[in-house]
Amino acid sequence: MKKIIFSVIAFATFVLTVSADDVANKTVMVQGKARIITPITLANTGSQALDFGVIARGTTDATVVVAASDAPSINVATGDAVVLTSATQTAAKFTVGGESGKTYAITIPSTTQTIISGANTLNITNFTCSNGATGTIGTNDVFYVGGTLSVPAAAVAASYTGNFNVTVNYN
Repeated sequence: MKKIIFSVIAFATFVLTVSADDVANKTVMVQGKARIITPITLANTGSQALDFGVIARGTTDATVVVAASDAPSINVATGDAVVLTSATQTAAKFTVGGESGKTYAITIPSTTQTIISGANTLNITNFTCSNGATGTIGTNDVFYVGGTLSVPAAAVAASYTGNFNVTVNYN
């Protein structure tokens, strides 16, 4: 009888020990995965700059707007400056490349950007993008960026240039 009781106690201890180990330790094999895609690219198509054209300053401060489109119209938003129709205005043009079907975010300047001629400056504000803030590669690979140029009545007659950044990132 002692052998039977001892055997039952030993068996119960073994079962409880195995059960405690089974609850405390589990191992599951899991798969690792990766998918490499084509890097995103951005090009200033044909080096088409944001060009406000040739402007005759007025007697009052003015703003000139170039819309974010393929064929922006000549637009003096405020003041009496005159944009010469013989000089073409263009929105900056960009082409995005990368993995077809992937979405991307577009970042355009949100702060004032300055263009210069020697010590003289003009400011560009209110940047806009024809695609808004996003796009999809293979659907809308080309987009345009426009903005508003401030032309003070005291602006010095000169050619002004400067740079600003446009960025795209996969979502």
